[in-house]
Amino acid sequence: MTMTGLQADTATAYRRFATNEARGNSPIYEAVCLRIADDDAVLSLIATLPAVKRQPNLVLGAARYLDAPSDDASSFAAWLHEHWDEVRAVALSRATQTNEVGRCATLLPFIADAARAAGDGPIALVEVGCSAGLALYPDLYDYEYVSAGSEGGVDSGAGGERPLLTCVVAGALDEMTNATPRAPTIAWRGGLDLNPLDVLSDDPEALDNARWLRALVWPGQDERASRLAAAIDTVRRHVTSHPEDAAHIVRGDVVDDLERLVAQVPDELHLVLFHSAVLAYVDDDTRTRFERRLHELTHRPGGFTWISNEAPSVMPGTRDAVAAAWEPRDLRGRFVLALDGQPRALTGPHGQSLTPWDATN
Repeated sequence: MTMTGLQADTATAYRRFATNEARGNSPIYEAVCLRIADDDAVLSLIATLPAVKRQPNLVLGAARYLDAPSDDASSFAAWLHEHWDEVRAVALSRATQTNEVGRCATLLPFIADAARAAGDGPIALVEVGCSAGLALYPDLYDYEYVSAGSEGGVDSGAGGERPLLTCVVAGALDEMTNATPRAPTIAWRGGLDLNPLDVLSDDPEALDNARWLRALVWPGQDERASRLAAAIDTVRRHVTSHPEDAAHIVRGDVVDDLERLVAQVPDELHLVLFHSAVLAYVDDDTRTRFERRLHELTHRPGGFTWISNEAPSVMPGTRDAVAAAWEPRDLRGRFVLALDGQPRALTGPHGQSLTPWDATN
C-alpha cells in the first residue's frame, strides 16, 4: 500500500519521537513509536486526527489511559488498531498536560536567584501552561542535587511524604550539591491554561484528571509516577489546610488571556513567570507574540523575571544563540532554559539534569 503524504508526516513524527525523545528514557515507547512508524494501518488511523492531536505523547497517553498493554510494541500497536474509536475519543477530548513536577528542580535555582535579585522579599509565581498547577508549589518539595559523574543514578520519587526531586548538575552549579537553593517566599500563585485540570478535590472529575496525568507518564518511568502521586497528595494537603494559598487559575490562551492573569498579581510583588514544554504546541506567530508581550512586562511596578524552559528550536528569540552553539544532534533530549530571553542552561526534559550554558559549549 502506498503511504499518503499525511501518513508519511505522521510516520516521521513518530520515528523522530522514538529516537529523539523516548530513546534512553522509555524503551517500550521507543519500540512502540518505531513500530507505529512502519504500520500503514495504524498511521492511517492517526492521520484522521486533527494535526495537533496526532502527537505521540497524546495518542500513546490516550491508549494507556484506556489500559493498553505496555509489555511489547506489537501488542500495543495491535491493541491501538483494535480500540481506535475509544482512543480517538480520548485524544479529541484531552490534551498533553504532563505537569511534570520534576522540572521544579531545574527551575528552582533561577526562581531563587530572581527573588534574591529583587531584594529577597516575597514573590508572585505564575506558570503559563499550568495544567493541574503542581509546579506552582516548588517550595513544598524536597530537592537533591547530584554532581555529574558521581556514582548512582537519579531516583526522583517519593522518599517520604513530600516528593524528592533529584537532579544531576554540572559546571558551576556543582555548588548546589552542598547547598540546595532555598525556595523564596511565594506570596501569590497563578496559572494560565487552555484546559486547567483539577486534581486536588475529591470529586469524580478530579480523580479522573489524576488518572489522565498518570497515563501521560511513560511506561518504565516508575519514579515519575511516584513523584506525581506524591506531589498531588502534598499540594492537596497544603491547600486544604491553607486555602488562602490556592493558585489563581485562569482558563485561556497563552497570549490573548495572559493579561487577565497578570492583572491580578499584586503590584508590590516581583513577578516570576515561567513556562516549560508548552510553546511547542502553538504556532510560531503565537510564540513571537508571546515573547513580545513578556518583554513588555519588564516595566511592571514590582519587577519581572521570565524563565522559559522549552525544546531548543521552540523559542524564536533564542534560536540564533542555540544554533550558533550547538549542532541539532547534540541537543537531542534536552531543553534550553532561558532567563529573560537569554540562554542560561541545558536541562533534562523531566528535570533530571541541569548544566549551565557557559559550561556546555
